[in-house]
Amino acid sequence: MSGAVDFGALLPHLEAAFAEVAARALGLDPVEVERRLEEPPTPYQGAYLGLLAARGAIQVGVASDEAGCQALSRGLLGLPEGEPPLCAAELADALCEIANIVAGGFKGRVRETTGSLAMGLPVFFRGPAQPTDHTAVRVAVLRAGAVRVALLLMHPKAGKEG
Repeated sequence: MSGAVDFGALLPHLEAAFAEVAARALGLDPVEVERRLEEPPTPYQGAYLGLLAARGAIQVGVASDEAGCQALSRGLLGLPEGEPPLCAAELADALCEIANIVAGGFKGRVRETTGSLAMGLPVFFRGPAQPTDHTAVRVAVLRAGAVRVALLLMHPKAGKEG
């Protein structure tokens, strides 16, 4: 395990981790990838958390529109569709927990490629993650049941790891 890791190439592992969580914990099945992008769609909100490896840091995120976030959160909490919408704090907590679970599954899938990863705390956000001169964003837009979800993988650009 030497040399730089192409963190952007790990997006399929994030997709697989989400698909497992969607089926087992959220009751959203099947999951299919609609497209992959270099910039996140708008207007999305969700949660992301950082993962730190010896050879770089990345963030992974789970995002959707308001209705999608409500559906994801209701699935995690086992609430039927007819329930009133969750308040902002409940929604943020649920999405942070979903991101945490997905990140844990992702971490297990990429361990051989990245080495050990330390997980940070999930953070709720509104609006898209923006690439910079030093970071890139890979996005998988998928459909989980009837919900459109964006998975975000923010990573250092090649040659900008330091």
